[in-house]
Amino acid sequence: MVFIGQGQLYQFAYDVFTFILIIIVTAIFARISKTLIDRGMKSSNPYLVARIKQYIFVFIWVIGIIFGLKQIGISTDILILLIGLAGIGFIASALYVLQNFVSRSFLNLQMQYKVGDVISIKNYTGKVIEITELNTVLLDEAGKLIAVPNVHFLKEIWINSSVSAGYEMTIPVIISKDIDAVDFERELLHSIKKLHNYFKKEPIMITSKADEKATEFSLMLYLKDPENKSIVTVEINDMINKLLFRMRSPVGR
Repeated sequence: MVFIGQGQLYQFAYDVFTFILIIIVTAIFARISKTLIDRGMKSSNPYLVARIKQYIFVFIWVIGIIFGLKQIGISTDILILLIGLAGIGFIASALYVLQNFVSRSFLNLQMQYKVGDVISIKNYTGKVIEITELNTVLLDEAGKLIAVPNVHFLKEIWINSSVSAGYEMTIPVIISKDIDAVDFERELLHSIKKLHNYFKKEPIMITSKADEKATEFSLMLYLKDPENKSIVTVEINDMINKLLFRMRSPVGR
């Protein structure tokens, strides 16, 4: 018969206590991580924020459990191997999601297509009925829904059959808080009027984001001919830079 010495009993009790303490600390850190992510990414896409919270929550718990099991003498080699394999799968799936999410951001900069446009890509043609962070949903002539991953619009040749009615593009504009946003918007739109021959209708500016440091606008342009995109972009960026310089200088105020 084997008897457990008092020292071994104390050591076992200490290890169990440490394991419980690690689990409690892990739970606290996992909860805090959700709060910090919510605060730090409050202006980001809710879908992306939810995914990041989920992944970080799981990651913290996995690390905590591994440390806890090691503390009580349980081998974690197999667990680490399984986590490594799961991590490879996670990275592969996360890259796919991020590719489509970032692709949507690039497409938004130029507003190359919108809901209502008729688009052909690969062997599919349909009317755009929805644009999500991951997919662009088309409705074909047979009434079928086609979900095209956004990354394909950066990799494949596609055709927008609606450009004959005009072309829409967006130029992001960011100004610091030391510049009056109302005056800047008014003066920029006034300056752009000299390019009216390029436009199908009057440009508009939308405040897309504002905080204590800067204001971000989306300048919406409606061109008659998409071939003039480069010319108009250069002209307007020059106007923006000159206006910013003038409004920042003491003489311009």
